[in-house]
Amino acid sequence: MGLLSSIFGSKTEGGHGDSAAYKPLYDWLGTDMHNHVLPGIDDGSPDVETSLEFLRRYHKLGFRQVVASPHMRFPQFENSNDKIRAAYELLENAPGRNEIPVKLAYSAEYYLDERFLELLERDMLLPFGGNYILTELSLGHRSFLDLDQVAQRMFDKGLRPILAHPERYLYWSKSMETFQKLKSRGWLLQINLMSVLGYYGKVEQRTANYLLDEDIVDFVGTDIHKEKHFDVIAGIDDKILQKLKSKYLINNLFTI
Repeated sequence: MGLLSSIFGSKTEGGHGDSAAYKPLYDWLGTDMHNHVLPGIDDGSPDVETSLEFLRRYHKLGFRQVVASPHMRFPQFENSNDKIRAAYELLENAPGRNEIPVKLAYSAEYYLDERFLELLERDMLLPFGGNYILTELSLGHRSFLDLDQVAQRMFDKGLRPILAHPERYLYWSKSMETFQKLKSRGWLLQINLMSVLGYYGKVEQRTANYLLDEDIVDFVGTDIHKEKHFDVIAGIDDKILQKLKSKYLINNLFTI
């Protein structure tokens, strides 16, 4: 057995790692509200079998609740409320699902564009935890939308806007005051666990740590797309883990 196999477990006949060495490192966090666990509707889990394996790994890592957040971004991901609900029901009714003690709910990760604003005005968004909405921007270029106005329009609808992985928007990495401004305008900020671990790169890691040090992080999410991402977060250094535990996070303050 090789080194990686001894750490993360050998492969089963179905092609999945058995995750035998996982520990409940995230029982203190409880909830993951950013992931791509639903089968076959975006660039995350391709099928029900993989989704079930995702949920098993969540359980082994100590998570008790998962809010699925598939991409809602046109034309790359032609998702709708009905399509997301159908994928959720397919997974919830799958054989073996009731053996995995992880609660599952669904929402979406909304790309901020004119289509999002249309959904907002028509009251067609899928909030979680009562009134939270997870949104994202382009990783490559700045949004043409006025984020202050977007936030206000969401407030007017009784919603609380969350910006996903702001540390990954590299066009903000040299203007840290942007994050403080977003917070002052009511945006909640969610960083990715894998950013803190350096998975995406050093700039993303440095920015994520800045946000933590400034105490302006509200949520931590896994942004899981693949099984190997579980291996990444399972290998978290204890020093980083203790730093995350010391922060006030909303993840463990709501039930689904």
